[in-house]
Formats: sequence, C-alpha cells, structure tokens
Amino acid sequence: MSRLFFTLLGLLFVNLLSAQFCGTQQGPLLERLDVNMRSLQPAQRGLLKFVPVTFHLVANSEGVGRINEEAVLRQISTFNAQFADQEILFYIDRFNYFNNTAVYDDPGSSAARIQMNLRKDNNSVNIFIVNQIDLGGGGPGVTQAYYDSQGDWIVSRKSVVGTSSTLAHEVGHFFSLPHPHTGWDCHPWIPQEYTNPVNVDFTIECDEGGGSVRIELQDGSNCSIAGDRICDTPPDYNLGLLHQDDCSPNTTIKDKNGTVIQPITNNFMGYYRGCDSYTFTPTQKNLISTDYNSFQRSYIRLPKIPEQDPVNGPVNYITPINGIETSTSTNILFDWEDVPNATHYLLIIDRFVSFTFNPTRVIVAESQYIMDELTEGAIFHWKVWPYNESQTDAGFSAPQNFRVGMGTGVNEIEDISDFSITPNPAAEGQPNVLTLSSVNSFHADLSITDASGHTLMNQQLEIPSGISSHQLNTADLSPGIYFVILESEKGILVERILKASD
Repeated sequence: MSRLFFTLLGLLFVNLLSAQFCGTQQGPLLERLDVNMRSLQPAQRGLLKFVPVTFHLVANSEGVGRINEEAVLRQISTFNAQFADQEILFYIDRFNYFNNTAVYDDPGSSAARIQMNLRKDNNSVNIFIVNQIDLGGGGPGVTQAYYDSQGDWIVSRKSVVGTSSTLAHEVGHFFSLPHPHTGWDCHPWIPQEYTNPVNVDFTIECDEGGGSVRIELQDGSNCSIAGDRICDTPPDYNLGLLHQDDCSPNTTIKDKNGTVIQPITNNFMGYYRGCDSYTFTPTQKNLISTDYNSFQRSYIRLPKIPEQDPVNGPVNYITPINGIETSTSTNILFDWEDVPNATHYLLIIDRFVSFTFNPTRVIVAESQYIMDELTEGAIFHWKVWPYNESQTDAGFSAPQNFRVGMGTGVNEIEDISDFSITPNPAAEGQPNVLTLSSVNSFHADLSITDASGHTLMNQQLEIPSGISSHQLNTADLSPGIYFVILESEKGILVERILKASD
C-alpha cells in the first residue's frame, strides 16, 4: 500500500512540474470583481462591443525569434469565435514590432517593464508576445501567459498564440474574472495537504504570501465569499492542474461537508485542458460586460467601428505565376486581384515553399508589391493572406513560384545602340517615354502587351537616325506589369515596364 502511495505522489510531482498555468495575480482581480458585482447588469443584447488590440511582436535584441503575423491573424479569428455569443468583436488596432531581449525572455523584470510601458498603446488592449515567462515563484509548472493588472497588459508566450483557449483566459482576467480555483493557485488539492474530504476552511498561502481564501462548498452556501466569489462557478480546487488532458469530471474529491465537488471542466477561466470547447458562465459574461462598460475600460470604447464584412479566398494571382521567368531581377512586381472586403494583405516571399528559410514578410494595403531585387536565376515562392481589421480567417491561398530572370530587356535590332524607357516604374496616369539611339532611320510597329501576352495597343513609329524620344500611350494603363515590343524588318526590341499605384 505504501509503495502505491509513493508512486501516486511521484506522478503528482511530475504533473506539477509539467503543468501549464497562468501567472495572473488574483488579489487585484477580486477587488475589481467586488466593484463590478455591486453594479452588475445583464449584457445588453443586439449591441456589438468592439475591442481594439495592439499586438506587440517582440524579438530579441538581434531581431531573432519574433512570432509570425499569421499566428496573430488566427488569434483574432479565434477570439471572435470564442466571444461571439457575448457580441464582442476583437479587431487589430496595429502590429508593433520591437527588439528587446529583456522583454523577449524576461517580461516580468523591471528592465522589461520599462520598455513595455514605453511602447504600450493607450487606446487598446495590449498583448505582448514573447519567448518565455519566468515570474519567480508565482506557482507550480510553466507559465504560459498572464494579465498584469499594474501595467494593464497581457503577456503571452508565442507558443500558445493562435487557436488555443489561453488568451481567451487572459482576456477574461483583463475584464476582471478570477480563476474558479482562486486560492488554490500555488497549492492545488493533493491529499497530503488537504485530505479527502477537505478538513480546513482556508487554502494554503503562496510561498511569497497572499493567495489564501475561504474554501468554497459544493452546496453554494458560501459561494459569494469563498473561492472566486461567483456563484455559478462551482468549487474548483485546481484539479485541472493535475488532470489537464482528459477534461473528465471529478468523482472522488469532497468538500468539508463530504460532498463531491463538481468543477466546470470546460470553463475558460479554469485549468482543464483537452476539452472539445470552452465557455463562460452567465455571471462571468455579465461581469465581462460590466467591466467593459466601466469607467476603467473607457479607453478601449472608441468611436471607431471596424470593418466587419467577411474576407474570403482564394486569392486570384496575376503575376508572377505558373513558374514563369521574370525579365529582370529588379523591381519585380507581385500582383493579384483585389479581394472583396480585404483592407490588408500579408505577403510572404521565400526561396523554399516551406517559407522558413529567410522569408520576406510584408503587410500591404494594396493588392500589389514591388520587390527591389532578387537573386538572378533563383526560384522563389510567394503567397498572400487577405484580411481586414476583424475578419482574419481567410488564410493563405496556394503558393505560386517563378524564376528570377537575368536581364532587363531584349534588343535584336543592330541599328539601335542604346535604349531606355522612363520613368520605370511609372505611376498610374503617368506616360512612359522611349528613348533610342539609332545608326539609321527606319519604320517600326510598337505594341504593348500585358503579362499574359495579350496585346493592349499598337502605334506606328518613325525612328530617325541619332537620338530620339517617343511618348508611349501608357498613361491609361492600370497598375501592373507590361511589355513594350518594337518590331521592324531590322529585328525586335522588348522592354518590361511597371505601372505602380500612386
């Protein structure tokens, strides 16, 4: 029997070491919760509550390790699914990129907090996405994220950003919700400390002080003064920390009255993992709404109404596609059709289709981008994710590939010793001028085609000997890539031009 006991004790110790938990201090939340309870009102239905979010994408001081933007786009989509029944719509206020090793690896340090205060946005929820978190004695296991009530910001490891319930949990803290297992954070239930049934009235304090609360009873008789003080979240003695991956209900652990406690295993604010879905209780939802409408949260209630129309793929790519070879290695135009309701596009360009080698990552507001220079002869891949402030679930469309060309144009007319087209690129509405230096005069046909080879216009030119300039009928061309072709009995000349947006 003793061997079995020590085996179980060893398993609990291993579970504690590998457990994942939230580092949010519960004391300040309970103070805010008491204030919100006194003015608690049901959430007003039929009225959207908009929540702007500034995502701080932190790298170390060398610029290494920053989370990818697509994880953040997935997070906004996840937020809006998780809070849809509360009519809360999250939207991207902005991305803030900065490099600081202290924030990246030790966001709780005084040096990091100074940097975070300097970059904090005063009109949105601030989420700092970092590499690791060590709060020093805040509880057992690995801290995944926390809400800092003093800084009024959320800090998260990059590994949990995207589709998990972790950040919804921290947003709950932001809006004043404590853990349903409040008081058990540092010392979750184990039989050696609390027995079964539990034989004490208060939880064990954390090693650094604080954290002791009255233990809640299953019959609800002390629910307003014990645990998290929310009566529709039943007792939770932090069993989830030790049973995180099965989401199964408790059948053995009893309160002081000898009644088996029944935690809500799929509550967003608890520690159970592996549930099919998570939820907030009605009182938790009313507390979120009350906190949102409080004076303390007035700074996020902006007059702005974000874009809400859905953005759907796939993206229709224009150029460069289907393995074509560009005519040059400079000023390469990436062009795609406008996606309905999209206001921004995440574009990624890389040598490998995995997009993990050394990708160029840009966010643009228009459906095109000009790359200054790429390696001649190399094959590149690119893909686009369209989105707007609140609708971010379109995802990437299938990647395209192309080979980088090695020249700027083709000249097979021996009489022409030099030529250029300026300006190139040219703005929309701006004509191009072809300048030639020819040994002899000759007649030529000039045509302009799009990137697919369709002829858009023709004009006749008389080329004199010497240097001459010829204005091309290109002012009405829309932004894109085009080819100017000069043909005569003496040969052919081809030059590539770009029409860029204003």
